Amino acid sequence: MKVRRLVLIALLLFSTNKGEKAIASPLILVDSGDRISQFDIAKRPISTPLTQGNKKRTDFHYESSHLISNYLYRRLSKSYNAISPSGAHSANIDWERHRTNKWYIEAQRYGEGLVIGGLVSNNPQAIQAGFKMFDWGFKQQAADGSFKGTGDPFHSTSFFVQAVAHSLLVIQQSPQANKYAAQVSRYKPLVRRAARWMISQDVWKQGIKRNQPYTHRRYAVAVALGLTSKLTGDAELMKYARQSLQEGLTLQRPNGINPEKGGHDSSYQMVGVVYAQRWVTYFPDDPLTPKVKTAIEKALAWQQTRISASGEISTQGNTRTAGQETGRTGKVKAVDYNMVIRGFAYWAAVTQNSKWGAIAQKIAKFYY
Repeated sequence: MKVRRLVLIALLLFSTNKGEKAIASPLILVDSGDRISQFDIAKRPISTPLTQGNKKRTDFHYESSHLISNYLYRRLSKSYNAISPSGAHSANIDWERHRTNKWYIEAQRYGEGLVIGGLVSNNPQAIQAGFKMFDWGFKQQAADGSFKGTGDPFHSTSFFVQAVAHSLLVIQQSPQANKYAAQVSRYKPLVRRAARWMISQDVWKQGIKRNQPYTHRRYAVAVALGLTSKLTGDAELMKYARQSLQEGLTLQRPNGINPEKGGHDSSYQMVGVVYAQRWVTYFPDDPLTPKVKTAIEKALAWQQTRISASGEISTQGNTRTAGQETGRTGKVKAVDYNMVIRGFAYWAAVTQNSKWGAIAQKIAKFYY
């Protein structure tokens, strides 16, 4: 029996500016668990298609892109070794060990990277670790959909809901959809219940009030509710998703800055961008999507000004990640360079524009 291996090879787009060295931007990697180096990909013809026949590219394909899979998903064992036997992560480990009285449902969102990274790299251990993190989170869920006792409940829940809904949608697009269909079915009503809690009248009112200083939270809420709507068929969630998205679009400044606490931040800027990109992928025909695309391009153009020639991300003038704030574990917040890499790399995969891929690779080379 002939064995076929589906290989999704990136288009190689080259810089055409006079005097510049041509830069290959390998975007899509094989889905067999193997790794193709950028040099191997560079030997392929430029005309190699990104899709098979007329099949539409999906989020799974974008998550499988060379830069994302080979940088952001290459250390999965480090991630799943960081969780407790019960599935708790980060600050929640201290909480379950009675070292602190605070826990945050958002800490369990990192199961998203394990599930999707495991799908991309064909790593069942990573996928199961991601499910264990989600399970720990849902064990804390109350009957009304909330996570009783979590700190910063609305915002923290939005992060977790987005992570679970996104993971389940990517599972459905992956070659392993049938294998994990039972998990998708089990989580769907749970994540919908959490999303419904978010849009309950008093919760929504207080939540959006607390989110007021942070643009990225508008996109996080929009995608959490939007993806859950797509996953479960709950149309009411989309009404609130669009409301939050519209607020985020309105907040962007003419120069592309998405303000955080009244100023710019080169880390949180890209958190919002990444969530906005997911909106574009899952809702290409939504009336707001053209505006989202424009906002992403402007945001990336501004972010590009924060990247040095070496690939280092400048924190000068940042309102949140230049030593001012601490995270949930008490550590001083720093720039999330993985999120910055992801924002440029993902948009390169979506648009097939080598400019964004070259920036992502430059940043990755500096930090890795």
